[in-house]
Amino acid sequence: MKKLTESISLILPAYNEEKLIESCLARCIETLSLDFEDFEIIVVDDGSTDKTAVIAGEFSRNDNRVKIVYNIVNLNVGISVQRGISSATKDFVIHNAADLALAPEDISTLVPYLKDCDVLVLERKSYAGYTLWRLITSKVNRILLSLLFPFLTRGIRDLNFTQFYRRSILPKIMPLAKSPSFTTPEMIIRARHGHLRVKSILVDYRPRTIGKGAFGKFYDILWSLTDMLRFRIKL
Repeated sequence: MKKLTESISLILPAYNEEKLIESCLARCIETLSLDFEDFEIIVVDDGSTDKTAVIAGEFSRNDNRVKIVYNIVNLNVGISVQRGISSATKDFVIHNAADLALAPEDISTLVPYLKDCDVLVLERKSYAGYTLWRLITSKVNRILLSLLFPFLTRGIRDLNFTQFYRRSILPKIMPLAKSPSFTTPEMIIRARHGHLRVKSILVDYRPRTIGKGAFGKFYDILWSLTDMLRFRIKL
C-alpha cells in the first residue's frame, strides 16, 4: 500500500504507564511506519514516578522519530497535551492516550477528512468500559458545554475524546484552560469562534484493559468548571 505524504505528529501524554508504554510505542511506530512517509511521536511524560520515562527514553535513543517532553512534576493531561502540541513539527497533529483508545491503525483512515477542514473532532461511538461515575460526569460535562456555548458546540456531542489539527492553525486556538476536561473543548470552541473549518466524525473507542484512567476526580471537575466559566465570561 502506498504511504501517505501528509506528515503526522502523534502526541502521547503518559503518567505512570510503565505497563503500557512499551507496547504502545512499538505498535505506534510499526503502524505509522507502514502508513506515513513522515511522522513523529511525542511522548509527554507527566512527572511519572515509575519507569515510564526510562522506557520511553530508550525508544527515543533508538529511533529519532520518537521525542520525549518531560514534566518535572505531574501537571495533568490538559497541560501535557498542550506541551506536546507546542512541540509538534509536522503538518497535522493528533493526540491519543497510552492505552490507545483510538487505534493507531485508524489514524491513516482519517487523513482524507482533513483535506477540507482545520480541526477534525473525533467522537466516540460508545463509552465501553466506563464506570457509572465516569458516565455521569461525562454526561454532566456535555450538558454544561451545550448550555454555556450553545452555538459554538452545536452538532458536536463529544468534545473530550481526541482531535486532529492542522498545525498551521494551532497558534490561533491554544486555550487558556489547563484543566483535563476543558483543554480540548476550548480549542474546538475557539476554532468555531474564529470561523475555522471544523468537522466531526464518529470513531471506534477502545476501552482500557490494563490499569485505570485518572479522570473524574472531584478536584479535576472543579478545575474544569472554573476554566469553563472563565472562558464563557471572556467570550
